Amino acid sequence: MVFAEDDARLREFLSTGRRFAASSTVEQTLELVLSAAVDTSPATDLAGVLLLEERGKITSPATTDEVVNELDQVQAEYTEGPCVESIYDEEMVSVADFAEELERWPHFARRALDLGVHSSLSFQLFTEGSRAGSLNLFSHRAHAFGEEDRVLGALFANQAGLALRGARRVAQLDRAVASRDVIGMAKGILIERFGIGDGEAFQRLVQSSQHTNMKLVDVARWLVSETTGDGSQV
Repeated sequence: MVFAEDDARLREFLSTGRRFAASSTVEQTLELVLSAAVDTSPATDLAGVLLLEERGKITSPATTDEVVNELDQVQAEYTEGPCVESIYDEEMVSVADFAEELERWPHFARRALDLGVHSSLSFQLFTEGSRAGSLNLFSHRAHAFGEEDRVLGALFANQAGLALRGARRVAQLDRAVASRDVIGMAKGILIERFGIGDGEAFQRLVQSSQHTNMKLVDVARWLVSETTGDGSQV
């Protein structure tokens, strides 16, 4: 068993779950995941998360060190490196020595070596069954990562994926509540202005949405903005 020789490390890993639950934002949760990974994985000196956003944009929401920020910038700029490869191709990418990867990733491998980073482990993150990014562990030593690090990294990647999924669901809920509120305000404006009922006010918003080819919430937001601004009619 991976933890048989170090029960303290097992207790440290198990305690991280309680800290994750207490965090309030996805960035804070990811920072806790990364900090715990560095503290728990024997070979890990630095860690970071890359996320795949809309239209293929790669962002770096959390790292443990400025060195990782620089490495992430290189990967995002040139779309090369183990972390990017993990996002798009492999569930786990293990690099024993970046000195052996100069042909494969010329920009990234050279920059990693210049910064004193010699090996890495990258794990693909999933949310809602789709690729979301990668959790990335780095070491200043070549051939640093063993089986224990791989198991621990996979566990932390799972935690990071859960954190992302929860955060995105909260964000979706927040957007839904905000949309409902603005639609309610728009209906109230129509009810007061035209002396109509709630149902008819909603139907007018729907009809305006269809006629203008705008989303219902955008029509409602426009009406509220116009009314609270210059008072012009829909």
